Amino acid sequence: MKNIYKLGIIGAGNMATAILNGILNSSLLSPNNIIISDIDDAKLDALKAKGVNTTKDNIYLASNSEYILFAVKPQSSQEILSNISSAISSNCVISIMAGITIKKLQSYLGERNYARIMPNTPVFVNEGMSVVSFSNGFRDEFVLDIFKCIGKVIELDESFLNSVTALSGSGPAYVYMFIKALIDGGVKCGLDEATAKTLAIQTVIGSAKMVEKSPLDIDTLINNVCSKGGTTIQAVNSYKEDDLEGIVIKGMEKCKARAEELGKE
Repeated sequence: MKNIYKLGIIGAGNMATAILNGILNSSLLSPNNIIISDIDDAKLDALKAKGVNTTKDNIYLASNSEYILFAVKPQSSQEILSNISSAISSNCVISIMAGITIKKLQSYLGERNYARIMPNTPVFVNEGMSVVSFSNGFRDEFVLDIFKCIGKVIELDESFLNSVTALSGSGPAYVYMFIKALIDGGVKCGLDEATAKTLAIQTVIGSAKMVEKSPLDIDTLINNVCSKGGTTIQAVNSYKEDDLEGIVIKGMEKCKARAEELGKE
């Protein structure tokens, strides 16, 4: 029997909604080809207004979807996976659940094709970074196209996903902290907050684009802003003395270690 829906999404939280919006805005799928399940009536009503199909019945969704995307909290996954294991008809299961390995998914849903994704929160403004890991011998363009709707995508072996969590997965929080420090520093130096925020945001955006597009390496870009006896070098030397780079790396290593712990729990 042919599946009724191209994509079934289990979970209607913020990340699932961002993915859905990307799919609809890019016209990758029409609303009638998508079904979403959740226990929250308000969330389902909001999604129904977008024209997609909604249900509270995960077994119905699992029985009638060509692709299934799990977008629930990891702690809710065991019950949901167990409930649909005998009903699932999809040969491709997609998961954005942190810490839930492909091996763990296989233990509940059996041998089939899997894609595990680590997106990050800038997907909400279509500037996300999503890393895709496929199960052995499997690769699917439609899965990649889903996440290309909400930003950039790269493929990596699943063994790297804890490292990815420490960098792009959690990285937006680190960047927000640096932007906040720039704003607070601007205010301390005499600017009003609104002006400092404008300057900080554009400085970070512009600098990131320089790193992306310039043929020069990052150390050269840093040196090109500095001049001997000038102003920038005073701040740069201060950051080096305080080991800014070491502080960032230490935090990332702790983040990765916690991701590894979660994968074992």
